[in-house]
Amino acid sequence: MNRRFGPVSGTALTTAATTAIVLISFIEAPAWGQEGAPQEKPPAATIEQIDNPQVFNLWLDPENYPRIERAVNVMNARTTRARALNFLVDHRAWEAFQSNAFRDGLGFDIGALKIGLTLRYGILDNLEVGVQRVSEGVDVYDVYQFDAKYWALRADRCLVDVAVRAGGTWYAMYQGPDSGGGFAQLIVSRSLRERLWLSSGLLYHSNASNDVRIGRGQTYAMAVPVAAEVRLQTFLAWDVEASINVAGHHAKYPVLATALKIITYRHTFALIFTNSQYMTVDGLVANTSRGIHHDVVMGFTITREFNL
Repeated sequence: MNRRFGPVSGTALTTAATTAIVLISFIEAPAWGQEGAPQEKPPAATIEQIDNPQVFNLWLDPENYPRIERAVNVMNARTTRARALNFLVDHRAWEAFQSNAFRDGLGFDIGALKIGLTLRYGILDNLEVGVQRVSEGVDVYDVYQFDAKYWALRADRCLVDVAVRAGGTWYAMYQGPDSGGGFAQLIVSRSLRERLWLSSGLLYHSNASNDVRIGRGQTYAMAVPVAAEVRLQTFLAWDVEASINVAGHHAKYPVLATALKIITYRHTFALIFTNSQYMTVDGLVANTSRGIHHDVVMGFTITREFNL
């Protein structure tokens, strides 16, 4: 017996189609979630951010860079920061570096070097004291210099930085008698965006010396020092300075110097070209007999700042 089915109603077809779509959705949903869903971003708090001081402004990092208070020999008004000790090592050759450059190692092998050792300590943020010893070189005496420097006025209030400095010099002669003198200095300087430092003032010594002085009598001298430091890069500066005698005992030429200075955390290193071996006040005020054509000598200065 044959059984015939009647026509299927539209309601039945709609119900079947809806059921199929729902089943397919449940089956495909996990796969779509694994393949096509966007990945969640980690929360911002889990991303470590490191402040690298090499990336940001390091012209004069107040915490890690030394407070530079001089060009080569000529000081600006700044002082060593409070409770910090600044140690300096200076060398100046005697022979002109171009005379026998290869044989005499640019003048450093010929002897008669002047070697300076300096300690400067910041008592307060605007007051420092210093002691310096310079070896005899071709002279007959070592030089000991003692001084105090006070940063009296600051540029943020008075447009320029002003400091005063005073001290004494002891000439220690091996064959005696020893002698000495006193000195005073007025320093006026200005920083332009920490990229250019300008400094000048007036420098006086009651018993000056230089490479042509012969007698042992008291001979005063007065000079106007000028200096500029240009910061070429974060770690690199160029210095140029002159000390020009204006009164008293003096030789023919002003004391000139230029240097390329490398600056790192707590250190500086300066490669120096100058026409004078003298580094202390007594020699800077009295000019030099050396010109700049064939008498330029080389030297260097290393500084290290310690926080105590």
